[in-house]
Amino acid sequence: MDAPQNAKVVEKYSEDSGKRKLTGFWFLVTRLAAVAMALFHLYTAVTGPVNTQNAVHLLFALPLIFLAYNCRARDANRVPWFDIVPIALGVAISAYYVYHFDRIIYQLGYLMPTTLDLVLGASAILLLLEACRRAIGLAFPILVLIALAYAAFGHYLPGVWGHGGFRWDDLVATFYMSPTGIYGSLMRTSSTVIVIFIMFGALLVTTGGGDTFMRLSNAATGRMAGGPAKAATLCSAMFGSISGSTAANVATTGVFTIPLMKRNGYSPRFAAATEASASTGGQILPPVMGAAAFVMADVISTSYLNIIGAALIPALLFYLAIWMSVHFEAKRLGLNPIPKSERPTLREGLFNIETLVIPLAVLIALLVMRYTPTTAAVAAYFTALLLYLLSWRSPGTFVERLKSLPAALEAGAMTAAMIAVIIGSVAIIASVISLTGLGLKVSSVILVVSGGDVLVTLLLAMVVAIILGMGLPTVAAYMLAASVVAAAFVEAGLPSLSAHLFILYFAILSGVTPPVALAAYIGGAIAGSHWFHTALTATKISLGGFLIPYMFIYHPPLLGNGTGLEIALAVGSGVLGIIALAASTIGYFLRPCSWPERGLLLAAALMLISGQWITDALGIALIGGVWAWQYRQNRSTLEASSSPVASKEPAQ
Repeated sequence: MDAPQNAKVVEKYSEDSGKRKLTGFWFLVTRLAAVAMALFHLYTAVTGPVNTQNAVHLLFALPLIFLAYNCRARDANRVPWFDIVPIALGVAISAYYVYHFDRIIYQLGYLMPTTLDLVLGASAILLLLEACRRAIGLAFPILVLIALAYAAFGHYLPGVWGHGGFRWDDLVATFYMSPTGIYGSLMRTSSTVIVIFIMFGALLVTTGGGDTFMRLSNAATGRMAGGPAKAATLCSAMFGSISGSTAANVATTGVFTIPLMKRNGYSPRFAAATEASASTGGQILPPVMGAAAFVMADVISTSYLNIIGAALIPALLFYLAIWMSVHFEAKRLGLNPIPKSERPTLREGLFNIETLVIPLAVLIALLVMRYTPTTAAVAAYFTALLLYLLSWRSPGTFVERLKSLPAALEAGAMTAAMIAVIIGSVAIIASVISLTGLGLKVSSVILVVSGGDVLVTLLLAMVVAIILGMGLPTVAAYMLAASVVAAAFVEAGLPSLSAHLFILYFAILSGVTPPVALAAYIGGAIAGSHWFHTALTATKISLGGFLIPYMFIYHPPLLGNGTGLEIALAVGSGVLGIIALAASTIGYFLRPCSWPERGLLLAAALMLISGQWITDALGIALIGGVWAWQYRQNRSTLEASSSPVASKEPAQ
């Protein structure tokens, strides 16, 4: 696929796919509103949040979505007159909440709503549904509508799935005005933490971070077999951690990595699948991990530092799984490194790297020093800003760099606005699940079916999380799955952090799992391969990601819980299991694998899950046996090819 076609694919499938290309007055209005939102959040991050922070956050977010995203395809370059109504109403519902904040919260006004409260509350629900439809598609608003229908009419259902029933007025007041509704704790996380990290990532990307990641990845891996695929893995890991979106990651890095992999000899299907898999993992890679990690910290009442500390080893194992898959595929196909003329030198790869490394180092250092995530992100943001503006090696003059900042602020604000409307809608679903007890009912069914067996509980929860996460952004996928199945883990006696990380993994992996595999769909469109075949290959490449959650459930030291020796042993068995699984799925270890060899490697990988010394020993023995057998076969082949008889010229 050539460059113009790639550009069309990115435009169609990226998060900007429904965005208007505004000019003139409406472009200026949108830019000013987005910059104002960004500056407000930077200011409150420095000075401290205000009481009405959540409402002000949505006051900016809703109008921005209706300004930036079109209602119909033919409105792609203008704001039609009828969109002025939701823009104005989006301001009004949050401004009203801000003005009546004391009555609603401190005087418990949400228990005695007025008629105007209910009218604006119903408007808020409808606006959130339409904003989500425009920004991320129809699937998620349909889920919200199903949740609302269940809350309103679920009392007609028989048996365990029914509930006591609720008045519509009470539901609207709960969603709009209560501390557990749209403006509740989830929106607080979005308005105080997520928005700053998103703006930090947008600044790094807008100021050339993506190009730096690409140069560095190609310089580091270009000399290796299958270098382009390894570069894609490395680049997507780094970019995905700060982008906060699987779809954005595939669309942004895929246009560079996929054509390079195809030129190196990978099939279009494998190239697209590699990019989709690597982009998916960015959401679980510290130190940023997208938006879901911050929501998780709020849900389970733990620090963000604890989450990234626990997530680090599993994330590295996930990328090891992808790395080994592309390595074995390159060996199987006999692919060469990137030609020297097409790869940057390490010095070129490291050019201007300090503008990325120093801000991330500041972020990690402050988190380790127990500063709040907001404080750490603000410090990292301004560090990156100063380095970009003052670095003599950054492209352009100081004035040109200064002029590029509004675009960075707008990019961050627009992504934050999209996250805000998603979280507002998720809050509605979470409220319904809490009010009706649906989460406990689903968890009870899982426990009854599993009979209390932890493995069966995990398998059922995995299926539910993948199904609920299909086609949804990371935050929505995680929150929806956690609301439904987390209680089953609690009942099974699993720690909340490992349980929620388990849910997050499979909510994210739904992006490469058929039949709705958004990341594979985007990658396949760029590569020119069938999306379903791409999704199947991406699932195969990401198979280690399906294994890792079970590994850290049964191996708690993989989450950093244990002595140094326990962690080292768990990591060692995890690495061996991941390598064996990759070799089994690709069909290559030291040489092409026969089906019995692939079966033995798969069995070894599964044995290394449980964390028991006997199964670990058997798994290691199987891997060692296959390695020794293939090593001997290689030696025999080499000796046969170099023997005098084999090398003797035929008679003339």
